[in-house]
Amino acid sequence: MISETERLILRPWKKSDAENLYKYAKDGRVGPIAGWPPHTSVENSREIIENVLSAEETYAVCLKEDNLAIGSIGLMIGKNSNLDLPENEGEIGYWIGVPFWGRGLIPEATKELIRHAFADLNLKTLWCGYFDGNEKSKRCQEKCGFAYHHTNSDLHWKLMNDIRTEHITRLTKEEWESEFKIKKLVIYIHGKGGSASESEHYVPLFPDCQVTGFDYRSETPWDASTEFRKYFDSVSPEYDEIYLIANSIGAFFSLCSLAEKKIEKAFFISPVVNMEKLISDMMLRANVTEKELREKKEIKTAFGETLSWDYFEWVKKNPPVWKIPTEILYGGKDNLQSPETINEFARKFNAGVTVKENGEHWFHTDEQMQFLDKWLESKNR
Repeated sequence: MISETERLILRPWKKSDAENLYKYAKDGRVGPIAGWPPHTSVENSREIIENVLSAEETYAVCLKEDNLAIGSIGLMIGKNSNLDLPENEGEIGYWIGVPFWGRGLIPEATKELIRHAFADLNLKTLWCGYFDGNEKSKRCQEKCGFAYHHTNSDLHWKLMNDIRTEHITRLTKEEWESEFKIKKLVIYIHGKGGSASESEHYVPLFPDCQVTGFDYRSETPWDASTEFRKYFDSVSPEYDEIYLIANSIGAFFSLCSLAEKKIEKAFFISPVVNMEKLISDMMLRANVTEKELREKKEIKTAFGETLSWDYFEWVKKNPPVWKIPTEILYGGKDNLQSPETINEFARKFNAGVTVKENGEHWFHTDEQMQFLDKWLESKNR
């Protein structure tokens, strides 16, 4: 795992970290109070990286600005812990170099490892400990939600060959979820003629999320660019993770406006992903040339759509750039975007595509909606 917080990168240790490790681990104020002797040389640090810090779920704590190791944090699961725990429980240990004390960096790293343990590894309980006199470690554990559980007295600590008193703290997944749980939001964006109330359908499919519908008014991508961003910025601050469900032209407007926003995952249903191609197809169908449209600015068609030169020119000049992980549900009988267009977008932006063979552009029958629900459930695991 490589994980990032606001200020830190947590990554596996490398042999090339030996010099930096020795720089901080040789200090007698760091190791002994945490239960291990100071490092004696760069070679000693390199051996410890190879034999100790290379263990699974052990990470170098690095500042984002240079990715250099300044401390260590690890998760010891089950029998690999010092407490002989069940396989669904783990013990967290950590330290950081003296120059970085008092900056809240280890609590920041610990909270991320807690999230990883509960959310990714599905552990049920986490344990931590501190020796008598290590007030800094005690405060870190309290900040991260750990509560005192018991004390081990007259403990022979092999690494230091001395007798110690260790205070053990505990944090359960239920406690973490109630106080530190990640807040998740699902934003539903309807298609043409739709409404924000359609979002109610998705509430039971995302039981651990707040689900809201966006009742936008924009009819052009340039207006959507402003309106969508303003809405996103107004609802996002109180949430840790945001997911997007967008339908038809709602997906196109999202592509035009939300590409740079922090969205964990997008689910596009019958999306319009290439508006230039769609307008070109309508021009062909209406027997309208690009020159004619440029001169007349707007042309009403016999099939109810009004072609706009400003719209066409904008989409040609602003092709989508999309880096958000995305899954697409596409109907085999979709009459707005061809399979080739959808697949070309998926290849370009590494999106997944699921096809409902007899699905239409508007998923509305019981069979189609059941397929949609199962697709969402499978892609949201």
